[in-house]
Formats: sequence, C-alpha cells, structure tokens
Amino acid sequence: MDIKTSWLEGWPEMPLVAEPASSEHRSTADLASFLQREARWLEESLFRYGAVLFRGFQLDTIDEFQKVSQAAIPQLKPYIEGQSPRTKVGDNVYTSTEFPPQYRITLHNELSYTKSPPQRIVFHCHLAPTDRGETPIVDCRKIYQKLPPTLREQFEKLGVRYAKTMHGQERGLGKSWMEHFETSDRSVVEEYLRENDIDFEWMENGTLRTWSIRSGTQPHFATGEPHWFNQSNLWHITNVDERHRKQLIDRCGIDYLPTHAYFGDGSPIPDDDMNAVRELLWNESVFFPWVQGDVLVLDNHLVAHGRNVYSGPRKILVAMG
Repeated sequence: MDIKTSWLEGWPEMPLVAEPASSEHRSTADLASFLQREARWLEESLFRYGAVLFRGFQLDTIDEFQKVSQAAIPQLKPYIEGQSPRTKVGDNVYTSTEFPPQYRITLHNELSYTKSPPQRIVFHCHLAPTDRGETPIVDCRKIYQKLPPTLREQFEKLGVRYAKTMHGQERGLGKSWMEHFETSDRSVVEEYLRENDIDFEWMENGTLRTWSIRSGTQPHFATGEPHWFNQSNLWHITNVDERHRKQLIDRCGIDYLPTHAYFGDGSPIPDDDMNAVRELLWNESVFFPWVQGDVLVLDNHLVAHGRNVYSGPRKILVAMG
C-alpha cells in the first residue's frame, strides 16, 4: 500500500497528513501493515514534524484501533499515575478523557510527570463531535523558544515538584489511589512509588500523598532538540477557575490539594507565570476538526495536546507507549 502526504488547510507545518493513495487500500489491515513495514518512515516523520494524521482509512471498532495502535506502538503502556478520568476499553486502550465537556483541557505532554513517560501517543476518532471538541496540538520546541527567557531558565534549572493527594474511598474528590495505580494492593503501589523516585505518605483515613521532582524542559531523547516538557500548567491550582479554586483551597488547604505544582526546590510558581504558559500554549496550537476514523500519532515529547470544549456526542480513544 502507498500513501500520499499533504497538509491541512491553514496548517503547513503540523500535522503531516497521510492518506491512502488508492481507494482499494483503506482497511485496518492496510494501515497496520503500512505502520509495521514503514516504521522508520513514521519515526523520521515524527522526529521532524511531531505529528502524523492518518485520514481516510476504515477504522470503526475498538479492536481495529487496538491493531493499529499496536502497529504504531508495539508495547502499549497502562495509564498508571494518570490524572484524567478514563475508561479502559481494550488492552491498554482507553477513552481519551471523560472530563466534563464544558471545560477545555490545557495542553500537556502525556504523563510527563512520571519517571518514564510514553514516547508516543495515538488518538482515534471513534465518534466525531459535531460541535467543536478538537484535540489541539502544539510543538514544544516552539514553546521552549517563545517562553520568556527568565522563566524558561527557572524551569530548566529547578524543574517541577508535583504534589498529589489521592483519597482511598469508593467516592471522593478526584481519582482514588486505586484508580491511579489500577490496583488496590498497597504493597504494589509502594513498590511502584519507590522504583519511580516518588516520595509518599499514607494518612490515617487511607489517603495517599505523593511528591516527585521532574524536569521542566528536556533535550529530545533522539534528536537532542530542547523542548518544553512538563505538566505544571495542568497541575497548578490556577488551572481551576477562580470560584472552584477557592472552594478547593477552603476544603483541602493548599498542602492537600488533589494536585499542585511548584518549582523543584519547593518554591511557588507565580500565578501570572502559569497563566502566561497556558496562554502561550493555546496561542501556538493547531486546531482541526476530527473526521470519523482519523488516527493521530504524536511524538509525546515534541508535541503537547489538549481538548477543546464541546457539546453533543464525542468519543476519542487513546493508546500510548
């Protein structure tokens, strides 16, 4: 099977669009076979452009996406430590997020706060939204270059300290630690935390608190290009609107928030700086409407993603590794 490449109207840099050159080769098997055969082409395209959008292929079922995602990422990872509410629908295949549709999700590199973040992430448009609901993407090399130099230097020098509080009940504020780690066995969780350089504390009510320090920027693992790579803008309390922010702080206290981010030395990241980072991410983002059957492959280090608000039906699937 051959493909033809192009660009989306208005977006000449990212994503690279790959479509079947012939209408006879549009099946799941065709796409999976291409991804396996042309693994080097995909790798080089991702290193250069950061994102490849496969469009015009016939993917209708979760099983079909499973096959394609495993062709793009042979070893899929579970969503351990994941913040977003998701449903596991296959073998390490999940819904992209079940966060309320009236809120947009700020752009982020998936699991960039973990010790071993996934190198790639794959999205599939299982049910296209009719009203907005885009998955905006942004080149983190560009964000690195456009950050105010003083702020960029702080993230480079200090990194990010991530603080998380997870309840241990069937219901509570945010996800429980059992949902975060996909187990109810404390010993399994503790082993994972130690292996991944995460400090932790169990509270009397079964709540788990964790702290970890990760980088704020990184050289790309293959190309060496410096890029923005962290999730401080998503974890920081300023990501919550003012009314709900006050309610959270009043209820939990600043030290016991579900998530919060500091500089790596424990000093606060100024609210204005976090707001400026979010604004830069959104202003530099590429927006395009989903088309039924789309498969979007991202280099998770070079490209951050988010979600726009929407109404009506929408189902985007995701796999990573």
